[in-house]
Amino acid sequence: MALNFSSISPLHTADRAAARTPAARHPSTRPSLAQQELAQTLAAASTPSTTASSGSPAAATATTAATPAATAASPAGPPTAESVFGSNPWETNPTGTGPTGTYTYNPYYFATPQTAADVAAMVGGTVVAFNALGGPSGNPFVQSQPNEMVQLSNGAMINPGLVASFYTHGYPLSMVNQMVANEVTNVTKGT
Repeated sequence: MALNFSSISPLHTADRAAARTPAARHPSTRPSLAQQELAQTLAAASTPSTTASSGSPAAATATTAATPAATAASPAGPPTAESVFGSNPWETNPTGTGPTGTYTYNPYYFATPQTAADVAAMVGGTVVAFNALGGPSGNPFVQSQPNEMVQLSNGAMINPGLVASFYTHGYPLSMVNQMVANEVTNVTKGT
């Protein structure tokens, strides 16, 4: 099953500045279209699929059917991280310190606050700052900046930087949407 995130329009510069305020870190009480589609996909994934008379899953047909508005909003090529999240989806040069000095982290683990807010809007979560890579208290490896994580309604967390990296492979939007749904489903199931 694929989610249809093509109806999500990129934020304009003025909207991005407004979204960076602390109030933007709290989800809206009204679910977005992407949140509704994700909820439908997750619900369908947790129930046995029914088969239509043609032998294909009926749920897949219903989920992948494009609406005229979604078709008109679809870009010509596959989405990129920059086309969805802006020119800088990840923090530049995230670092940490350890017994041998300063080292750099893979930027894909460090989404910008705006990327984290965009992913939170997609999946219906809340942005939280969390040291995901440093380890327990007393660990000699210390992050210089926290990871912007997305906490789901069940308390599980996903890394929005990794979600943004799904858009770097040139996959079609339907495949990226499925990868996002799988990430949310797998963390919800605890795998």
